[in-house]
Amino acid sequence: MNKQKVILIAEDDADDRLLIKEAFFESGSAAELIFFENGEELLNYLKDFSKEEAAILPDLFILDLNMPKTDGKEVLAYLKAQNIFQDIPVIVLTTSKSKDDRDVAIGMGAAGFFSKPSSFTELVHIAGSISEQWVK
Repeated sequence: MNKQKVILIAEDDADDRLLIKEAFFESGSAAELIFFENGEELLNYLKDFSKEEAAILPDLFILDLNMPKTDGKEVLAYLKAQNIFQDIPVIVLTTSKSKDDRDVAIGMGAAGFFSKPSSFTELVHIAGSISEQWVK
């Protein structure tokens, strides 16, 4: 039996968390979404993982860049420095439309970079693309 796909999402904006959840549902994604209110919360959750727990590792990370406490770039750097997480794709979903932010995130190992769109329909499309490409 295939295990359900799991996506861990660090997003500090409560409204964005709700929209992302609804967008993944509308896109037909069957992945379980687990949200964290900032990068620090996500890192605290991950710090206890070990190789023995590889069966319960997430299939994908989605990070906002601009968060309080620990931002998305810091989380991305941590994930790519840990053997247990470095092969799990990381997607950046952020309000930033900066080419520099995109280049830095991709250079740090992000598999994809999406600017948060202005319409829910576009967000559903992004969620569908993420699911199709990275959560098969």
